[in-house]
Amino acid sequence: MTNPILLFTGETTWTQRAAHLAAATARETGAGVLILRPTPVEHLSDLGAGLNEALLPFAEFDALQALVNVVESYGVAVGVELYEYTRFSSGLLSAAEQTNAAAVFAPRPTGPFAALDGLRLWWLRRALRCPLYTLEESEQWAVVSGQTGEELRMTNYELRMKRAE
Repeated sequence: MTNPILLFTGETTWTQRAAHLAAATARETGAGVLILRPTPVEHLSDLGAGLNEALLPFAEFDALQALVNVVESYGVAVGVELYEYTRFSSGLLSAAEQTNAAAVFAPRPTGPFAALDGLRLWWLRRALRCPLYTLEESEQWAVVSGQTGEELRMTNYELRMKRAE
């Protein structure tokens, strides 16, 4: 199996749409999908301490099961994990690095100063070693049949330049 495609959960409608796109991408590339439910913690020392290990509410458990069903309907291997983080952007980077992700589907990072959100997203895309899909209207991407793992890691611009050659 190739490197997994990470799917960070977020708002329900966004997550359902991202699950379909991640599963379709995984099916075309032979990868699996790892669904991560991000769980914020207050302090860095709290990571892995088990402070947030209470049972999930039934509604969240059912939502995660629905995502698993969506991904499995594409014939793709799927896993689910709770993922603790102190800051969303650094948590996303850490998860992608730990799993050697082929691609990441995650909500757009936001912060206390909305004017910096664009810069935050730019930095995150530069720091990741794989594509980041936030499913914004300005983002144009498609699942390409036969796309190699190397091509999956390229930015859209690099991929267009390679295909133009």
